[in-house]
Amino acid sequence: MMQRSEKQRSGNLVSLHPWRITLCYAVAGLLWIIFSDRLTESLFRGSPDMLMRVSSLKGTAFILVTAGFLHLLLHRHVAAYGKKAHELQEILTCNNLIVDNAPDAILIHDGERFTFVNTEAVRLFGAAAAEDLIGRKVLDCVHPDHRESVAERMRMAIEGKRWAQLKEQRYLRLDGSSIDVEVSGVPFPLADRPGALAFVRDIGPRKAAERDLRESEAKYRLLADNAHDLIFTFDADWRPTFVSPSVERLRGMSVQEVMGQRFEEMLLPESAVRAREAAARLARDTGPGASRVETLELELRRKDGGSVWVECVVRALHDAAGTFRGVLGAGRDITERRRIEDDLRRSREFAAMILEAIPDPVFVKDSRHRFVMGNQALCTMLGKPAQEILGKSDYDFVAAAEADVFVSRDNLVLETGKVDLFEERLTDSLGVGHVLVTRKGLFVDATGARFIVGVIRDVTEDRRNEQRLRDSLLEKEVLLKEVHHRVKNNLQVISSLLFLQKDVIEDPAIQVLFEESRNRIASMALIHEELYRSGDLARVDLKEYLERLTPKLVQSLRGDKGIGFSLELVECPITVDKAIPFGLIVNELVTNAVKHAFVGRDTGVIRVRVSREDDMIRAAVEDDGVGLGEDFHPERAKSLGMQLVVQLSRQLRGALTFGSGPSGTAFRLSFPVGETA
Repeated sequence: MMQRSEKQRSGNLVSLHPWRITLCYAVAGLLWIIFSDRLTESLFRGSPDMLMRVSSLKGTAFILVTAGFLHLLLHRHVAAYGKKAHELQEILTCNNLIVDNAPDAILIHDGERFTFVNTEAVRLFGAAAAEDLIGRKVLDCVHPDHRESVAERMRMAIEGKRWAQLKEQRYLRLDGSSIDVEVSGVPFPLADRPGALAFVRDIGPRKAAERDLRESEAKYRLLADNAHDLIFTFDADWRPTFVSPSVERLRGMSVQEVMGQRFEEMLLPESAVRAREAAARLARDTGPGASRVETLELELRRKDGGSVWVECVVRALHDAAGTFRGVLGAGRDITERRRIEDDLRRSREFAAMILEAIPDPVFVKDSRHRFVMGNQALCTMLGKPAQEILGKSDYDFVAAAEADVFVSRDNLVLETGKVDLFEERLTDSLGVGHVLVTRKGLFVDATGARFIVGVIRDVTEDRRNEQRLRDSLLEKEVLLKEVHHRVKNNLQVISSLLFLQKDVIEDPAIQVLFEESRNRIASMALIHEELYRSGDLARVDLKEYLERLTPKLVQSLRGDKGIGFSLELVECPITVDKAIPFGLIVNELVTNAVKHAFVGRDTGVIRVRVSREDDMIRAAVEDDGVGLGEDFHPERAKSLGMQLVVQLSRQLRGALTFGSGPSGTAFRLSFPVGETA
């Protein structure tokens, strides 16, 4: 309360005018003089000296009291006005801060030149500082096309006749470039002359955005009008709001005709149901960020009564609040694709019928040896339903050793692309062994994926019958012992004749041919000798046979070269029908190594290795020579010896591989024994 009273008193004192203060002072001084003089005279009338002193003190006291009063009055007056000045300065500072940080340019002019500009105006006109604009003619900063209208608006504002409403104009920066702006203005009297206050907003980015939007709309309109695919939009009530002109090609109807159709009139019944269901899902997908997309295959009605299949990709349209407002979609004619798919489906059904009608197991494997197709006969053989076979490999159904053989034959087909006919052994889920003849070929689809297609025939019973027949014949084979002896002797006679004939031939090349022929005959004669010596007219032990054949062969061919040999052999009896071609193969490979592996050298080593794994014989002829040429391949070789190797390997139903490099050459042969030895 005291503070409020003090402020009120201060305010009252400040509000006093100078003439009021003077009047109050004059009245108070006269009253003081009149009443103080009368009082003093009445008190000190009898003492002139005291009266003089009291009068002097009275005058001094009056001066002091009036001086103090004037001091207090002036102090309060100055303090009040100082406070008002501070408040006014704060208001001016705030206003300047607002003006300088305003997003729009603020300009003050006197109808001719700028008298004030804010920071945004400096930036807008490309000036370095406000001084570059203050004093500059306003019309110099206006594009020539707009100077007349700007001058009229300035005149009206200066004269205070009307407020200059918002209008688009074009101004000039100090560098001469033009800018698009929005301008409004009001009268603003200056200290000594009329003026105007203008608000200028840079609308260049907005104009550019609008221009880009128009261009974008024009581009998309051009795209929609010329697109081969159908483009359409529907509102929330499923009424068409836009259809591209491609609908005429697709449905034989104009855009106007389609726009007048109901949703159900556009589609066949089944497609209409699917479309309604998809539309309901799209309508339910609401809220910010909703982005559900539906892909449908729909059958559209044509004007001529026919129909066309269209693959439609439809997306929901939402407003800023996420409310469903309709759909946007694009459709592509897939009628031909549907026809092809139907034809393909019928072809597959037909192929499946044929496949199931085949009594032999039929399968398809991918390049990773996984079953991707199989008929019922295959399921029966493996004892598994189709769903348990597809996607798995041979290792899931048979022993690893058997699966290794199957996979190796698969790889042979994948690598060569040639049809492979091979006899395999399989042990079923009951532990019963089967002999299978499998024919495999390579299929490459349109994507380049490689598949193995195979047909299996179970020849187990046939092989058993064959075995029984062989067993019955073995009883008669004793008669062959003498035959083997005589054949051996006759072959030796032929070999001797060739040797004698070679001595009378002077041509070294022909001598070599005679020697190679003599070695071939000797290898066959050695077979018959082994049969005769073994007491088993049906089988030859490869270990004993090669231990006798290889040293003789190397010694007859190496001449004065220091070519050594090593043997790594196991006991391995095989039938004569396999021993003869195998012996000829070893003969040709060792001969080839001696003749060609050590060109330019006098030393080397030839290694012959034979092993047996289950019912497979694996043999290798290796050397540490110079290797073969880069373009060498046994099947392309022109020499008789290498042709014999290839043909005899096929006769054995074996797999012949080779490797060559700076460290030498290695030929490897694996073939089935053919029967239990």
